[in-house]
Amino acid sequence: MFIDTANINEIKEALGTGIIKGVTTNPTILKREGRPRLQQLDDILALEPGMIFVQVTGRDVEELFDDYLRLCEYGISRGRKIGIKTPMSFIGLELVKRIKEHDSNIPVLGTAIYSADQGILSSIAGCDYLAPYVNRMKNCGSDPYLEIRKMRTFIDDRGLGTRILAASFKEPVQVTDALMAGAHTCTVPLSIIKHMMDKDAALAAINVFNTDGESL
Repeated sequence: MFIDTANINEIKEALGTGIIKGVTTNPTILKREGRPRLQQLDDILALEPGMIFVQVTGRDVEELFDDYLRLCEYGISRGRKIGIKTPMSFIGLELVKRIKEHDSNIPVLGTAIYSADQGILSSIAGCDYLAPYVNRMKNCGSDPYLEIRKMRTFIDDRGLGTRILAASFKEPVQVTDALMAGAHTCTVPLSIIKHMMDKDAALAAINVFNTDGESL
């Protein structure tokens, strides 16, 4: 599981659980923290969070690829390989092709996936991960779990190495349903992780156990 944030305190807290394998960010998440992108990445990398995915920005393939090169240079300067998030519009297909031609080992996460056909073409293009937007798909009137099942079936039937890293969650049940639908893993905010574990009934039972234990 990945944590979807750039907030240093949230990342520290999440890493303490032992279940977090990496961090996903995007320009909106980074802007929320109000500091320069590379400065934030320095602070995140200092926590040794595992893989970190950073989204490239640009209005066309050239701008996107130039930003990819900047991130590669940054990663090399820090002795770390940075995972690249690529927005999967039509030009995203060419971007993935160019990235993989430049470095076939760079982890590429195709993001902003809203449908199975979009995810299928992204996996054919060479994305190592796909990020279907569960809650946003639901808000658009589609069934996110059906779309995830279609992507997973296509990937498995053809022996592709693409992994589905579901994203965009508003409630814990969406995470469970995405995983049961075939997502390999998920990226979630810390608040969702806490809601998945801190159930009122469970906390009440734990409080009783502690109270009884203190009286022994």
